[in-house]
Amino acid sequence: MKSMRLRAKLLICSAAVCAMALATPAWAVVKTTQPSMVVTATRTTEDVAEVSSSVSVITAKDIEEKGITDFADALRETPGLWVYGNGPFGGQTSLSIRGAGASQTSILLDGVRIADPISTDNSFNLGLYSVNGISQIEVVRGPQSTLYGSQAMAGVVNLITAKGQGDPKAWFSFEGGSHKTILGQMGTKGQIENLNFNVSAASLTTDGISKAQDTQEDDGYKRTQLNGRIGWEFSDKAELYFIGYFNNSDMDYDSFYAGPADSLDSEKTNSYTGILGFDQKILDWWDHKITLSQGEIKRDYSDSSEYKSLLNTAKWQHNLHYKNLNTLTLGVDWEEEKGDYNNPLYFDSLPEKSTHTTGLFLQDRLSLFEALYITAGIRADDHSEFGSKTTYRLGAAYLLRNLGTTFKANYGTGFKAPSLYQLYSPYGNKDLDPEESTGWDVGVEQKLWQDKIRLGLTYFHLKTDDLIAWNFATWKYYNVDEAKSHGIEAFASIDVCPWLTLDGTYTLTDTEDESTGKELIYRPKDKVSFGARIAPMDKLVLRLYGIYVGDRYTDAANTEQVDAYVTMNASASYKLNEVFTLFGRVVNLFDEDYEEVKDYSTLGFSTFFGIRAEF
Repeated sequence: MKSMRLRAKLLICSAAVCAMALATPAWAVVKTTQPSMVVTATRTTEDVAEVSSSVSVITAKDIEEKGITDFADALRETPGLWVYGNGPFGGQTSLSIRGAGASQTSILLDGVRIADPISTDNSFNLGLYSVNGISQIEVVRGPQSTLYGSQAMAGVVNLITAKGQGDPKAWFSFEGGSHKTILGQMGTKGQIENLNFNVSAASLTTDGISKAQDTQEDDGYKRTQLNGRIGWEFSDKAELYFIGYFNNSDMDYDSFYAGPADSLDSEKTNSYTGILGFDQKILDWWDHKITLSQGEIKRDYSDSSEYKSLLNTAKWQHNLHYKNLNTLTLGVDWEEEKGDYNNPLYFDSLPEKSTHTTGLFLQDRLSLFEALYITAGIRADDHSEFGSKTTYRLGAAYLLRNLGTTFKANYGTGFKAPSLYQLYSPYGNKDLDPEESTGWDVGVEQKLWQDKIRLGLTYFHLKTDDLIAWNFATWKYYNVDEAKSHGIEAFASIDVCPWLTLDGTYTLTDTEDESTGKELIYRPKDKVSFGARIAPMDKLVLRLYGIYVGDRYTDAANTEQVDAYVTMNASASYKLNEVFTLFGRVVNLFDEDYEEVKDYSTLGFSTFFGIRAEF
């Protein structure tokens, strides 16, 4: 009966998309543009069509038109990704790429890893951060440790900060809605002679909803965020820039140890990331880039526990070009992780500990006949605790340009270093080995009807060895488990006419814990996303989008499941004049009652409306 209801809702969603399309005037001439250039897949700027890796791009335009404010929500429709959290408005939110664990994906800010080194597994809470000031988000699936080192076993997600260009402009927006939610944002961007800038600030307050299911107490949330990019261009060949990302949040939550159930628990988080970079084109065939960064996260809880972590990095990259035929990329990366915590309630503490890693990498990218693009890379990392690790990757893309067909294939390895907690806490183990992965994929993409139809299908396989697991007998971490996942990722995007674009994705993921033969927890086998962009006139844009997520097991023994669900969202924006734009969005249009994580709430039918000005 449950599956019948879900199928009925899927049919209703599809019918709604079609009905909105048919109701839209045929005289409009608004057309979408597709992203073309990416930097994450090779650490150099490349045409996405010529990159062998499976790449998805979420643009600032997509984010603005959908009214998305949170980092996690921007990723939910991406093929191959599953985003899940312990309740909305700041709840611990993680992602899985191709069935891998949350800690096996590297989260980047402008190519620099951001993480919480003192968290149990070094994972990063996506639920605390907004996408304010981001120009686009690039998701690269498959092992990427050759370029990005530890944690990039299953892929990387890179938030790219917008660079100020053109005449200076200022903007602000105000939004209010359900659960007494108020969001105010403002910023300025542009360029004055050699100085470019894009800085913004945002403040969010909400009464929220209860993090725990079937309880009454609302869990409030407050967040203030400042971020931006400021650059000084010495010439058209050299730029010095600073990127800053500051976040302060105060969240009420329902304690996991209580069931979860209503409680007065709260968490205050203060974090910042600062990146100082220098880009220079030394010669026509030689450019380099230097970045220094520091990131700090402090978490204070109502039970008097305190956690503090620090991540320092230094990178120096060189790119050597031979005409349009070959690009040789080489460099050195250095990282230092520090952290300490004190939990007096459980007599648990860790004095400050640190590890550091130095990595040398080399990548060669060869272009032949404007049709075949081959990328090969190797990396050697030296970790202060477990020693050396070598990873490699080989990829190829073959374009039949006259037919609009692209074939892609990749093979690579990855690794993840044990976290400070797993090494040095009272439950840690200094003899831990790094987790290791081997992954490959093959795929084809097709463009038809003068590129108005875009299709893609990829088969992937990912195997992870030496998983770091918890031993309930010894209360220590150890290497034991092996896991594998395989499946397909498919996408379709169709420009039906100049004012209507339909898109959808499907991901099939089969996972297995090879030591038990059971499926991995919280890994849905099926995930579908679907949407429509309707622009009946230059001033009006409508978006309808949603996802279907299949059943997931909540325990390693595969005895309990969280039910499948389908949820739909809608948004609209109307440009009143050259300055003001009205916008609104509806979350969970059909008021679906569902869970991403067992016993934790999700938003029901909720509405938000606001106004934006740019001058």
